[in-house]
Amino acid sequence: MLKNNFTLNTLDISWVLLMIITSANAFVAETAEPSLAITAIICCSIAYKGRRIMDYFMELNHANETIQFFMRSYFHVLPALIFLSDLFSEELASLTTI
Repeated sequence: MLKNNFTLNTLDISWVLLMIITSANAFVAETAEPSLAITAIICCSIAYKGRRIMDYFMELNHANETIQFFMRSYFHVLPALIFLSDLFSEELASLTTI
């Protein structure tokens, strides 16, 4: 008789969690009315997903501290810039209009 030894390790759980968050973000992006709250939630999920990818898939949690700092900064600065660009979208549009 065959036994199913199905166990989930940390990498599997991280992958499933990332897929759920990505699917939820896509659902929200397609159905919700645009607002700063939605943008903030999606930006937070981008930062969280980036950190999970960095720690579990890229295994940078064991890397040089300088590399960790710059990668963590990237995954926190990029969502902040996305949020700020949504917050000041009209001002940015007027600055870039010919």
